[in-house]
Amino acid sequence: MKDSKTYLAPGTVFEGTITAPGDVLVDGEVKGEIISEGKVSIHKLGDASIAARDLELLNAAIKGDITVRGEVTVDVQSVVQGNIRSSGIVCEGAVDGNLIAGEYVELKASAKVRGNISTLVMDVENGALIRGQLLIGDEKASQ
Repeated sequence: MKDSKTYLAPGTVFEGTITAPGDVLVDGEVKGEIISEGKVSIHKLGDASIAARDLELLNAAIKGDITVRGEVTVDVQSVVQGNIRSSGIVCEGAVDGNLIAGEYVELKASAKVRGNISTLVMDVENGALIRGQLLIGDEKASQ
């Protein structure tokens, strides 16, 4: 079942909880929760919390907390209103919430983060905007 894929087509609106053993691709809108053992790729989203192995946000708008075991990627056109907790975060877009990463946070030049950041290693490109406190290099901080 891990190779299974769940797809929400453009124009689809789903309210409730999606629980999937494999990857999830959302081109529609979800109001609720996504729980996946695989990678979640989102192109559009409403109010939802997400728990997954990996997460890729592409031109997405999310209101809700994100918990991912692997890496979270927030592209330049994506906006997150909520906390992100994962092992690694690569951000080009906007986040209004705390970033908590067990291993690393990478902020690209276009990133805008309004919230606290806690991680072991951090890479910030010139131009990235951070409004919040940084706690870097402390193993306890990122757990």
